Amino acid sequence: MSTSVGSSDPSSPPPPPPPPQTSSTWKTSRPQWVKDEDASVCSRCMEFFSTLNRRHHCRQCGHIFCGNCTQYRVAVPRLSYDTPVRVCKTCHDITLIFQTSNDVAKVMESAKGLLELSADVQSRDKMIEQGCIDILARLMQVACSPSSPSSSSSSSPTPTPTTTTIVPSTISPRARATSTNATITNSTTISINPRELKLYLCRTIINLASLDPNVPPIAESIVVSQLVDLFLAGANATSETDLEITRAVTVALSLLAVHESPSTIRNVLVERCLPVVIDLTYSGDMQLRVRNARLLEHMLINACSRDHVIENGGLQAMIGLALAEHAPLQIVACRAIKKLCESGEKAQIIVTDSGAVLPLILMLASSDQDVIESATDVIASFAEMPITQGTLLQAGIVHPLVDVISSGIGAQKDKLASPVLINVLTTFSHLAANQELWDLMADTQVIFPLIKLLGLTPPLSVIKILLNIFSLQSECPAAVAIFKNNPFSFFEKLIATCSTYNHKSLPGFVARVLQACGVPVPGQIKAANNRSMSVSRLLGSSSSSLSSSSSSPSLSQAELSTLSSLASSSSTTTRTTSASLSSSSIPDLTKLTFAVGLNNSSNGNGTNGFMHTKASLQSSRASIHTSSSPSSS
Repeated sequence: MSTSVGSSDPSSPPPPPPPPQTSSTWKTSRPQWVKDEDASVCSRCMEFFSTLNRRHHCRQCGHIFCGNCTQYRVAVPRLSYDTPVRVCKTCHDITLIFQTSNDVAKVMESAKGLLELSADVQSRDKMIEQGCIDILARLMQVACSPSSPSSSSSSSPTPTPTTTTIVPSTISPRARATSTNATITNSTTISINPRELKLYLCRTIINLASLDPNVPPIAESIVVSQLVDLFLAGANATSETDLEITRAVTVALSLLAVHESPSTIRNVLVERCLPVVIDLTYSGDMQLRVRNARLLEHMLINACSRDHVIENGGLQAMIGLALAEHAPLQIVACRAIKKLCESGEKAQIIVTDSGAVLPLILMLASSDQDVIESATDVIASFAEMPITQGTLLQAGIVHPLVDVISSGIGAQKDKLASPVLINVLTTFSHLAANQELWDLMADTQVIFPLIKLLGLTPPLSVIKILLNIFSLQSECPAAVAIFKNNPFSFFEKLIATCSTYNHKSLPGFVARVLQACGVPVPGQIKAANNRSMSVSRLLGSSSSSLSSSSSSPSLSQAELSTLSSLASSSSTTTRTTSASLSSSSIPDLTKLTFAVGLNNSSNGNGTNGFMHTKASLQSSRASIHTSSSPSSS
């Protein structure tokens, strides 16, 4: 027997807990309406409001819509709207789903309605705000009720409807408050399809949890425990239908496993499911295997469950996935290892002690470019950490990385800026910064490929890393000896980079390497380096110091072109400047700088190089015609 809304019988005995509640008992405050001036377009169809297209408020959510999007009318008892009022389409659908979810004959219709509603991104927030998690929990209980057949007990791909009994005490008070039927009969027997119902509900949870703000309310609810029960029941699934359910449950748990909740994620999900998840990473179904690998990844990087997962073999299982011959599994393993190392020094030590370096080296020989990129990315992050640099070198990481560079040298020019090559160079840059590793890095098999790469005119991002490596290695005597005795015209290529790329950070690297090797620094590079240092000092000084130095601007492009025409008429000066290096190896601007003699002394403001006043510029121009050799520098 059912009771209509608002009716009550004082003479009847009180019902068992939880007591049935009427819509007048469970009231919630009405939402604050959005101000008219704060909305210029409809919240759903994005049509602009005008004199003809008026604004209308949804009584259930308080947002502003056009008349077409609020053409729905429904009663909202929990907001004290006992008669039908204007609502938007989403709120209308949610209210109807609440009503049908309390109708035991429309369980499948409610689940399908939730799935269709969650497919709309704009509706997901409202579903969480208006209590759809309660409906999910109730319908999930129906799907997992003991009278429903186990997911792994039947191999029929199209199961027949099953008789299920629903007990009214499982309905949450919030769901009762939204329904127009306050009380449901004590028990009702209906016919449902449990497998189809489970798929509907799991896919709804996946849609809702795909938005980060929606994860905490779902992860803190009873839905997690229900998903875990469903996951464990389908761990041994064999039929395609049962495997599909298990895959969907795994994806849903994977999205929820990122939430840091000790009460639900660690105590319910991780502690109960970890052994099964590890076993399923070796499943014969590749889709299920990859999805459980992602679930294990999220368990491993979650701060509240990380220690438990590591202690119970989760890290070793993830390292084992790095040795798999399936690219998606290897990529997941690399991503998990990198994120774990980013959590702190303790995790870095645990990862290296667990033997994660060797699988990464083996992955460099993969034929899949995405796998190599993932492996080099993790290796670069390892090289950045001092506690793992020695482990990398002891494992023999250098020569496999050199092979990657050698393959990049033979690649097309557009691939010289590939993430793989940049990751490898970044690794060498981190290792070269450690003085204890200089002797191990000072190897002709390492330096020579880098010099060859320098001569291929790679992109500026690659050049910066290369010059940084050479600059760091210039402090190592063994590396300097290799620089001097290389057969690849190293110094000529090094000098040419400044004129080819014309970037302010390059002259400093080049000058440092040339000075360490005892090679004269061309005037252009020295002047540009002095100018860069002057600008750095000016930017770091006080405002008064900055204003006092503002009277010495750098040369403009017009002045540089004028100096170039003047320098071209002074062949004697040009021959003098190219005495130490061949004329073909020095750019024209370098000869110009020596000819003008911009490096001879500091000006009145104490800045060298290109920092001259207009008067000193004109005097330098005049000196070109009166002197046959550059002034002493």
